[in-house]
Amino acid sequence: MVRYMFDLQNENGFFCMFFFFMTLYIFCRKRKKLMYLKDNKWKFKSKNGWEDYFILNTDYIHLVREYNRKCTYTRFGHLNVPKNKINLNTYKKYIKEVYKLEPNIITLPKLPEDYNSIFIRGGDKILREAKKIPSLKYFKYLLKLDLKSKNIFVHSDDNLIVLEIKKHVMENNLDYNIFSITDEGDNGGAVVRKDLKYRHCKNLLSVDEMSKDQKHSHVIKMLTAIEIMKKSDNVILSYDSNTSRFMKLYFECPVYNVNGKTEINLKSTKHPAYGF
Repeated sequence: MVRYMFDLQNENGFFCMFFFFMTLYIFCRKRKKLMYLKDNKWKFKSKNGWEDYFILNTDYIHLVREYNRKCTYTRFGHLNVPKNKINLNTYKKYIKEVYKLEPNIITLPKLPEDYNSIFIRGGDKILREAKKIPSLKYFKYLLKLDLKSKNIFVHSDDNLIVLEIKKHVMENNLDYNIFSITDEGDNGGAVVRKDLKYRHCKNLLSVDEMSKDQKHSHVIKMLTAIEIMKKSDNVILSYDSNTSRFMKLYFECPVYNVNGKTEINLKSTKHPAYGF
């Protein structure tokens, strides 16, 4: 019996791999086939692998930690998934089925009931994959909306970007309350691979170099920020990162793109790991 298996072993980022994982998951669900997941060499594994962060629905996914020689696996992974057309609306539907966090791994800070959010990806993303967009462009975009709240949650993998917005609000005596969960340990942003440690990232600790505990803390902070932003009145971001595109598909609240059109064509079959 042929078994469809997705191997998380790869050098790429968290939500890049999540999108390719979703492609095979949808392929299997539509054919009423079990999907097999190999997570023992996942870059973001801290202890168990997938179950460090997500609830595993064994009705649809079985883990493969060791190969069963009696079985034949068709292996898939990064850039290697079935070539069937899946539209964004289908990704949106099935993401909600898969993206279920393990209980008790997230502790949400106490925030006001109503707030808006800004998400800005820094670190290795702006080395070559995306152009750096000034943080104040996100802030000014948000202020153009009909806001009911003066509370703003600002998140970035680079704490220095968060501080830019806080400084702008303080120095201009603006009537907004800025909340964040980053600290000095996040200065400079996230670097997924060791070979990306150059220019402004040269002195940063890459995920490759992190201990298991550091990896876990790194991912948990990202997942916590996503849970916070999910509850926002509005979210301002740029579609040039996988994390941002994931949030656009996953969130129910309005999500705006600061760098182009906000509306996306949910009938599009372009793979979300490649952009909208």
